Amino acid sequence: MEFADYQASPEVLRRLPRVDFVAVIGPTAAGKTTLIDAVGRRNTAVHTIMVTTSRPPRSGEQNEIDFHFRALEEMQERAARGEYVQVAPRVLGPMYATAPEDYVTEGLSIMPVIADAMPSFLALPFKRLRQLFVLPPDWESWWNRIQSRDFTPEQIAKRLDEAKTSLAYALRTSGLQFVINGQLNCAIDEAEAYILSDKAAAPIPEAHALAAELLTRLKNEQKLIK
Repeated sequence: MEFADYQASPEVLRRLPRVDFVAVIGPTAAGKTTLIDAVGRRNTAVHTIMVTTSRPPRSGEQNEIDFHFRALEEMQERAARGEYVQVAPRVLGPMYATAPEDYVTEGLSIMPVIADAMPSFLALPFKRLRQLFVLPPDWESWWNRIQSRDFTPEQIAKRLDEAKTSLAYALRTSGLQFVINGQLNCAIDEAEAYILSDKAAAPIPEAHALAAELLTRLKNEQKLIK
């Protein structure tokens, strides 16, 4: 079951108007989780949503610390009852979802989100939803980050496909706040300032230019790989 048209139950939806939510989007290896964790360590009001997944733990990961690791059948049964807030498109293979009890109603809830999942999040009745898009500083450093990850060739192919979707989303979507993750401390400061601010996203023309360049280089690189 893919749950492409997943609908949360009325009971789940009633919780969301009290949730202030920030979705952190960006291509693989851009540093989304690093920034989220750093901002969360600085601010106790920022709560990282723990995701539920059907994939097995990777080396060093722990259940109920990194993810809620659950059997696929258990997740499918809960999704069939509408007990999740959102079920992500299965573009990376395993099932991913978020449960209402993992969103806080005091403070701010934050998590990395794939671009394909954003339409379903935007349709939910959150108190407030803002989008932070994280970009690597340039092609060379980003490609080195990707190659340094312990991905199989199949995993790399899926993540590069998602990266294309993510960058295309950045180029066509208004209202995004961009952070270019080159100097880590500066990127943390910029992410924190937006996450804790009530101000609207500010236009960053160089970020759009960078996203376009990365997307073009990625398409060319994939042609060479194939």
